Amino acid sequence: MNSHLPVGRLAERLEALSREQVWLAIGIVTAGIAFVDRALPGVGFAPVYMTVICAACWRLGPRSGYFVAVVAAFLAVVPSLEAAPDASATLLAFRIGVRIVMFMFIAATITSFRYSYDRELFHAHQDRMTGTLNKEVFHRRSAKVIEDAKHTDQALLLIILDLDDFKAVNSREGHRAGDEVLRSFAKGVSSIMRREDLVGRIGGDEFALLVRVPSMAEGQIFALELHRRLSALLTSSPHPVTCSMGALLVPPDNARNASELMHAADLAMYRAKQTGKNAVEIAKGGEPQPSPLAGRRGRRRQSLA
Repeated sequence: MNSHLPVGRLAERLEALSREQVWLAIGIVTAGIAFVDRALPGVGFAPVYMTVICAACWRLGPRSGYFVAVVAAFLAVVPSLEAAPDASATLLAFRIGVRIVMFMFIAATITSFRYSYDRELFHAHQDRMTGTLNKEVFHRRSAKVIEDAKHTDQALLLIILDLDDFKAVNSREGHRAGDEVLRSFAKGVSSIMRREDLVGRIGGDEFALLVRVPSMAEGQIFALELHRRLSALLTSSPHPVTCSMGALLVPPDNARNASELMHAADLAMYRAKQTGKNAVEIAKGGEPQPSPLAGRRGRRRQSLA
């Protein structure tokens, strides 16, 4: 939703609140509308309840939204009852029924819009081919994780994976075979990673991962184990390929931004390719990264060929 519009800014503020805070705000606003509506019965503040119903449906879900709609319908009728205490039961039921139908319709409309919005947002964040995060979303979310890690003393592992000789699969067996390799690889990666880890496709046959790790040492072990498991997965596929991995260990006291870390991990991946591919290059964030064209002196490389 466009955050430059007033409704977009309001939606963002609602999303930033907890459910308890939203319920509290709805209660306060509803009570305020009911008080003003009773104090000034001739003005007609009942339509203002629609804003509360919209907020409840958008942030709290359909069940809560429908509940707020029913409560608002009864509150909207109270001033007219006080103005005409001798009104018949039939007229009272009609007034309440009309309000309930109107407010429930509004609640159903907002709920339907929210479902559509969530579905489109989900697809907008995904790479259509593999179902992983697309490049833009991966970079945005990883930047936030990296920034948060600086304040929580959390070590990270940033990985870039490139499928070796993937173009040969497309040339030899066609693009359908290449698509099958990408989807199978993405599915295998996602099955290994945890829900909170970030997995994204950042290029044609390049993937990026961002993982929270307990320590730098455990991050290195995880990188080697991950490459072993992914290599086994790729080898057993109908169209066998290998992968080169650049693994960047990001210490808790990291002072570099996400763009610099991505570049360092990318350099590590290219150095892994220069070893003959099907290899892992492990580097540490904050340390100078040699160019892929540099010599092999001083490198820490684990070749799995």
